[in-house]
Amino acid sequence: MQQHRIMLLGAAGQVGQAMQHLAAQDTPFPSWKLGLFSRAECDVTNPAALRSAMQDFKPNLVINAAFLARIDGAEEDHETADAVNFRAVAQMAAQCAALDVPLIHLSTDYVFDGRQSTPYLPDDQMNPVSHYGQSRMMGEESVRHETPFHVILRVSSVFGPFRRNLLTSTLKAIEEKDELRVVNDIIAGPTSVLDVASAVIMMSTAILAGKTDGFGTFHLCGTPACSRCTFTEAVMKAYAPHTKKQPRLTPIISNDLPHLKLRPRYSALECSKIKEVYGIEQKPWQDGINASLTILANAGRMPR
Repeated sequence: MQQHRIMLLGAAGQVGQAMQHLAAQDTPFPSWKLGLFSRAECDVTNPAALRSAMQDFKPNLVINAAFLARIDGAEEDHETADAVNFRAVAQMAAQCAALDVPLIHLSTDYVFDGRQSTPYLPDDQMNPVSHYGQSRMMGEESVRHETPFHVILRVSSVFGPFRRNLLTSTLKAIEEKDELRVVNDIIAGPTSVLDVASAVIMMSTAILAGKTDGFGTFHLCGTPACSRCTFTEAVMKAYAPHTKKQPRLTPIISNDLPHLKLRPRYSALECSKIKEVYGIEQKPWQDGINASLTILANAGRMPR
């Protein structure tokens, strides 16, 4: 059996850890040599280090899950956001082209302005409302410019049992607060990181098997679209058997929190293309909450 060499950049992040979790379940990794590259192994903002790591590893496919995810931080530090989310991406895409290997690049719903009231299609016009979104948009455009053999996978409100995210932050807040004040006018499709990792694996496997019509821009998010308040309510219900805490949930509007002006108000993603091309279907985000809580419980990592 031919062994494919898969280079995973951003291995310490949410998606990277989810892929390692799935790798421990043993599928489909017997034919993969998964190279895990966190910032310690490869600083993607250092062009020489990135080029050297890619040339030394000699990948058959590169997965980029390395990005600056701190939305507010990107507003405070444009230079770092651009270095990670744009220039590093351009460099890795150019190197993929030089090595003649495909690139799967993770992107975000924050490239849209949120003014629509229907789910965004992959080809809808990008118009980010934050510098974070702008830097991610420029990263996407550099991938399109540098190599035709790319997949850009946009995801929305990724959550799961790894690192800090919407789910783990909510669990911590349940344990520490008497009241949770959560916006009910920001609508998205919360997406389990386990579903993202599984989709990346399926796409990678198909491309490595010779699929030639699988390149381009795709969307993946959980269903149905919901407000953050609705998501929080579901987390509280699923977590209730694991805690004695029962904070009040108070819906508020985003105008009460000025920093939320940097978020698109509506960013559900239309996901029919990924189903048509790869057979990957949207999954209920409630299932992702339950799966994440099971992993946290089994690992003894529930908040206390």
